[in-house]
Amino acid sequence: MEAELAVAITDISAVTSAITTLIGDAITVRDAPAEDFEVSAAPPEDDTVTGPNVISVHLFHIAEDSHRKNLLPTRFGGGGRVEYSPMGLVLNYVVTARNTTGTDGGARALAEQRWLGLVARTLHDFPTIDDSTQFPPRVPVLQTAGLSGDDNVVQLILRPVGIDDAINFWSAEQDLTARPSLFYEARVVLLATPQPPRVPGIVFSLGAYMFPGGPPQLLAIRNVVGFAPPAGTAVLDPADPFVRVPANPARASLFAAAPPATVDPGNAHVVLEGRSFVDERVLLALHGPSMIDAGPYAEQGFRLEVTRPADNPAWALLLEDGRIELDLSGSAQDDQARTVTLYPGIYRVQVITARSVAADVTGRYIEHSSNSSLFMVAPQISSVTNGAGPPNARSVTITLVGTYLRAELEVEVAVGGRVFTRVTGAPSAGTFDFSAGTGTISLVVDTTLHTGPIPVRLQINGAEATPAWVEP
Repeated sequence: MEAELAVAITDISAVTSAITTLIGDAITVRDAPAEDFEVSAAPPEDDTVTGPNVISVHLFHIAEDSHRKNLLPTRFGGGGRVEYSPMGLVLNYVVTARNTTGTDGGARALAEQRWLGLVARTLHDFPTIDDSTQFPPRVPVLQTAGLSGDDNVVQLILRPVGIDDAINFWSAEQDLTARPSLFYEARVVLLATPQPPRVPGIVFSLGAYMFPGGPPQLLAIRNVVGFAPPAGTAVLDPADPFVRVPANPARASLFAAAPPATVDPGNAHVVLEGRSFVDERVLLALHGPSMIDAGPYAEQGFRLEVTRPADNPAWALLLEDGRIELDLSGSAQDDQARTVTLYPGIYRVQVITARSVAADVTGRYIEHSSNSSLFMVAPQISSVTNGAGPPNARSVTITLVGTYLRAELEVEVAVGGRVFTRVTGAPSAGTFDFSAGTGTISLVVDTTLHTGPIPVRLQINGAEATPAWVEP
């Protein structure tokens, strides 16, 4: 699979800076040449670069990567509009060397060839540039180009340019003899796209599943999503402040703390429906964003034993032949007695039934797994409160049930259909930020664009929170 920049960029010169830094650092640290040299992005015929030895890494051609034309739109939608799909680019470079200290033309030519040999060896030894590419005591290569920290990878490929093509290249540039050159392409660079100005509606239910006979089978994962409508909205029962909508697959709220009175306590209740769930042992195999004991945060799998509800009393596990009920909690003990911390996201689940083998003293079990199905573990908004600031820059705080926010989470916010941008530090209008280890998200909203309650949409790892509103 092709390496690529994991995060779309708008300044492709950063890629050129990364390549020139790689060449300069590698030759300086590994070869320690006796003569001074510099690596320049200027074209090879640029005489304003006057060093004794100049290695030119010049971007001379940009092409669209044909394999990237069908990228999906960004998560917040845009339908099939092409403008929201990142554009893949392939950058083509010509690498030459120029020496000015040789005593004659032959000496200069030999020196230039030596420099090209060092470049060829460097790019052979380091065909990709990522966050780990570094030549101590120099700083990491991508850090100097402003591309570090986002899992960016630049792949460099030496193009097999034939002699005729090389001569034609130089003939088109100048009336001089063709210079010894290396032709490289950097791929794939994703060109940043504008953020969608509007977001689509929420889907609460998908179609049913059909399976042939045979245990166990998982047919549906359901729950009921309750939320408080905006102030002043008429409700059927004045004693019940919540509006409830069935959801299939489930959109269960993550209660990483005790929910306040402003949250429907049934949002974490999930029902799995199917057949042949009862056996000697019954387990739920889950896979999603989680942390096991003190291990790393990752997309990983773990299993909870339904037939041992005492292991997870907060989950209120209930088992029937074709039904499993539970109250989703922010932490659990898995079947290996490990502590699992759950985070919002899309989870895959299977029902596993197990039975011991007769007369087998090893304690082995024969297991049968159901089909896999997906459901959403959603962040639960506790409150949205207004703070200080004028109407066109009103400070707003989104408070979650639980203090589980961390840098690795993919947090996306939209207010009034407008997608907000995350910043570091104090937000301004149209931006937001949060601190790890907290349960609050700070944002600044221009409330003058709306005359009534402003809808807030929060997604974490692709899982959308229950509806909420900013009161102007």
